[in-house]
Amino acid sequence: MARPRRFTDDQVLDAARDVLVDPATTRPSIAAISAASGIHAGSIYVRFASREELLARLWLRSIRRFQIGLIAALAEPEPLLAAAMYLTRYCREHPTEARAMKMFRRDELLEVGPDELRADIATVNDRMNDTLRAAVVAEFGDADEHRMAVAVAAVKAIPYGLVREYIAAAVPIPDWVDDVTATATAAVVHQLRPTRTGR
Repeated sequence: MARPRRFTDDQVLDAARDVLVDPATTRPSIAAISAASGIHAGSIYVRFASREELLARLWLRSIRRFQIGLIAALAEPEPLLAAAMYLTRYCREHPTEARAMKMFRRDELLEVGPDELRADIATVNDRMNDTLRAAVVAEFGDADEHRMAVAVAAVKAIPYGLVREYIAAAVPIPDWVDDVTATATAAVVHQLRPTRTGR
């Protein structure tokens, strides 16, 4: 009879994520993951064919977890503002998950990631992008190229630009970032409002 597995894939991924609490670590080694989890490195390689696969799976899991709340925020009455505020809040409350999302850029992983994960990597943002587009249509009547570019700036570029240095340094995100995010996002969203013409 096969011996029962004494740990799960998620436990290994959790350990890899938790190693990212160290600002000097950007992509954890198997040795560091083993030390953090108490799982022998050889056993980790039984579950994951390579360090690259393990880290790609951690990146995918982190992106998907983040997107659950982002998609929910895009269903709120002020979807773009809610989504922008969610990003700063999530990164503050889940700093190692935020650092895990920062390990790779999607385009980079498409080139160097494991072949068996390429389809997941390629499509990981599809639902989020579709939801953002639907929110823009619902709010502003159209999702043309200009409106989508402005919406992406409001939801992603502004809040991420404010938090990324704190994520990289593995230090707490200050509260003032929320106020700046709200003000800047509101100003950008205002640009999407239909212009009223005079009589």
